[in-house]
Amino acid sequence: MASHEPYGPGGRWAASSSCAGGGRSGDTWVITNTRSDPQALGQHNSVFTVSNGYLGLKGNLCEDRDGYCPVTIINGIYDELDMFGLIRCSNQPRRYLDPAHFDSAGKSPAVANLPNPLMVRLFVGDEEVSLGRGQVTDFRQQLFLGDGRYVYEFTYRDRRRRCTRIRMVRFASSAHPHRAFMSYEVRAVGHDAPIRILSGIDGRVFSNTTRERQFAVTDLHADPGGRCLMRVRTPARGHDVEIGVASVLRRPEGVRSVRPVIEHDAVYTAFEFGPAPGGPIVIERVIALASSEDDRRGVPGRVDEELQAGLEQGFKRAQRENAEQWERLWEGADVRIEGDDRAQQYLRFCLFHLLQAAPRFTDRLSVPVKLLTGEYYQGNVFYDTDLYIEPFYLFTWPELARAHLTWRWHGLEAGRRIARELGYAGAKFAWQAGPEGEECLGRWWRFTHTNIHIDADVAYALMQYYWATGDEAFLGGAGLDILVETARFYAARAIYDATRDAYDLRDVAGPDEGHCESTNNFYTNWLAIRNLRWAAEAVEAVGRSRPEAYAAAAARLGLGAREPARWRAVADRLTLLFDPATKLYEQCEGFFRLDPTPPRFPRERKVWFETVAPYQALNQPDVLMAIALFRDEFPEDVRRANWLFYRDKSMNFSSMSFVINALMAADMGDLEEAYRQFLICAGQDLDEDLTGRRDTYAGLHGSAAGGAWMAAVQGFGGVRLRPGGLWIDPRLAPGWEGMEFTLVYRGQRLHVRIVRDAMTLTSAGERPVGVRIGGRDTTIGPGQRRSFPAWRWTRG
Repeated sequence: MASHEPYGPGGRWAASSSCAGGGRSGDTWVITNTRSDPQALGQHNSVFTVSNGYLGLKGNLCEDRDGYCPVTIINGIYDELDMFGLIRCSNQPRRYLDPAHFDSAGKSPAVANLPNPLMVRLFVGDEEVSLGRGQVTDFRQQLFLGDGRYVYEFTYRDRRRRCTRIRMVRFASSAHPHRAFMSYEVRAVGHDAPIRILSGIDGRVFSNTTRERQFAVTDLHADPGGRCLMRVRTPARGHDVEIGVASVLRRPEGVRSVRPVIEHDAVYTAFEFGPAPGGPIVIERVIALASSEDDRRGVPGRVDEELQAGLEQGFKRAQRENAEQWERLWEGADVRIEGDDRAQQYLRFCLFHLLQAAPRFTDRLSVPVKLLTGEYYQGNVFYDTDLYIEPFYLFTWPELARAHLTWRWHGLEAGRRIARELGYAGAKFAWQAGPEGEECLGRWWRFTHTNIHIDADVAYALMQYYWATGDEAFLGGAGLDILVETARFYAARAIYDATRDAYDLRDVAGPDEGHCESTNNFYTNWLAIRNLRWAAEAVEAVGRSRPEAYAAAAARLGLGAREPARWRAVADRLTLLFDPATKLYEQCEGFFRLDPTPPRFPRERKVWFETVAPYQALNQPDVLMAIALFRDEFPEDVRRANWLFYRDKSMNFSSMSFVINALMAADMGDLEEAYRQFLICAGQDLDEDLTGRRDTYAGLHGSAAGGAWMAAVQGFGGVRLRPGGLWIDPRLAPGWEGMEFTLVYRGQRLHVRIVRDAMTLTSAGERPVGVRIGGRDTTIGPGQRRSFPAWRWTRG
C-alpha cells in the first residue's frame, strides 16, 4: 500500500504541475494542468470533458494531431465493436472466460464515437499548428468547476520561429441538452504571416478501443454563412445522427475570404487572413447534436433549430445562462470542507462530473460507469451506478435518482429475456447494461450469468430511494415490478438441499469477481435475502395501502397469491456461512481453506487478469461491501472481526475499493486510514500516482466519483439511511476544521454543518424533518436551526 500514501501540505501535490490546486480556497473551484506530454494529455482529455447528460465532448486539444482520437458521445447512441477480438493470448488461467462460447462470440453493443464537431485546424502560412511538430510554451488547461467552462491556451513556435498564441473556451449547455458552445481565439505574436482556420466537423473518427469506425457518413452540407451539417448512420443499430456547427467570426478585421468546403468525410468553413491582423482572431461556434432516438427518449431536438437558437442567444449570453444553471446545481450539491484544500478540490471535481453526467433530460437513460468521459467499458451502465452514483443524486437532486430507477424499470423487459435464456423465471439485470438494459457482452464472459447480485443491487437502490422520499406511487408501480421480478429470479435460481433444509446459490461471482464460480457468495446471498423479503413486504404493504395499484400490478405481473410466502421461505433458508467462534462470514464455500496470498503476488502480478482464485485474495472488497451497505444489521464486534480479517486481503484492483475501505475504516474509528482511502477514492483521476494505474485516459472512474461523496458525507458526515429514518452521527476527518452539506429527505432540504465540538442542522423545508442523532430521535421544524454538542454523537 506504500504507493497509495497521500501527500501532505507542501508535498508532491503542491509541487506538481498537473492539476495543481494551490493553497487558497478559491483554487478549489479550478482544475489546472500545465503539462503537454502525451501521458498528461491523454489523462486530461478525460479530466476536461464537458457534458450535460445528453452529450459528452472529451477534452482533446484541437491541435493535438498525434494523440487519442477525439470522442463525441450522445448518451445511448450505440453500435457494435469487436470486443472479443481484444482478448489477449495468454497461458494464464482466466476463470472469468468461458471457452465453450468462444466460437459463437460476435460483436458487442458499444457506445458510438461520433464525428468530431470540435474540429479546428489552424495554419500559419502553409504550416499547420500541431503539438507534435512545433515548440509549445506557456501551456495551460483549466476546468472551472463553478460554471462548467473548459479553457486551454498556449504559445506555439513553428519551424520558422513564428509565435502564435491560441486560446480555446468550450462548455456543454446545462439548459439545452442538444447544444454546446466554443470560442477559438488566435493572435499572431510578432509576425504577420497569413493565417487560415478551418472550423467544422470531422468524420475521420474511430473507436479508441478497437479502432473500428462506428458510423457511415450519409450527407454533408456547408453554406457561405458558416453553417456545416453532417449526417451519419450507425450500421448495426441504424441510428441516424445529425451534427451541426455554426461558426461566427467576431473580429472580421483582415479577413480575406470565408468559404464552405465539403470533403469526403469532413465539412468546414475556411477563414483566410493575409496578412495576419494585429489583434486577435475570434471565432465563436455553436454546436448542435441530435439523433433519431431523441423523440422516443423524450429529448426532442432539431439541429437547424438548435443552431439558430444558439446563434440568436450568442456565446456570452449562453455562458451566463450556463453559469446560472451551475449555480443552482451547486446550491443543492456542494460539500464544503474547511481546512483541507486538497480534499475540497478532489471532491468538487468528482461532484462536478457527476452533475454533468446526470440524466436530467430523460428517464430513458442512465449514467455509464465512465460517466460521459470515454468509450471504455463500451459506455455501459454497471451496478456501480445503483450503489455508488445514485446515492449522491438521491440526497441532492432526488429526481435524478428516480430517473435512474425508471431507466432500470424500462430495462426489465431485457432482464426478462436474459432470465429466460438462462432458464429462470423473473428478470436478471445485465452485468454491463446498454441503453435498453440489454447485456453488452456475450456468454464468453462468465460474469454475464454469474454476477447475479446486480438484481439485488438495483433493489437496494430502489429501497434507498423509497426510504428517502416516501414515494408510495413509485413503489406501488415501477418499484413493485422491479422487486417482484428480481425476487422471482432469485427464488428460481436458488437450489434446495433437502439434507440441510437449505437453499444455495451456486456458480456465482460476488463483487470480488476473482472467485467467479463460487457457491454461496456471502454478498450475493445476503442481498438476495433482503431482495426476497423486500418484495414480499412491498406486495403486502401495497395491497393494504393502495389496493388499486396492487390489483393493477397483480394483473400486469401475473402475481400469484402464494408467491410472497415462497420468497420468504427461500430467504429464510438461503445459506450464510458464519463462524460464531471467530465472528467471520466466509466469502464463499471453501474460501477459508484456500492458501494465503503469497507476499510476492501483488508485486509480481504481470497482467491484470492473473487469477486470484487459488488464494485468500480479492480483486476488491466483497464481504466488507455488504457490511458497509448494511452497517446497522451487524453488531460492532462482527463488523470489526471481518474488517480485520478481510481488509488486507483485497488487492484493490477496482476503483470502487477505496470507498468501501474508507467507510469501514471510519466506522472502526481509524480516521487516519479512512482519510487516506478517501483521498485515493476522490483524487485518483487528478493524481494518477495515488493508484499508479495511469488509466484515466480511458475515462474517469465514475464509481470513485460517487464513492468520494459517500466517503465524505456518509463516512465522515455519518449520514445513514434506514427503513426507520435518517441517522446522522459524524466523525470529522483528521485535519478538517468543519464540513457543510445539504440533504434532501422526504422532500425537505436540510443543511448540515459539522465542526469539532458541535453540529448544526437547519431546515429549509416547509414541514418538520425527523432525524436520529446519536441514537436519539429529534425533529427539526420548518426554518428551524438546532445545534447539538459533540457529546451527543455516538456510533451505536
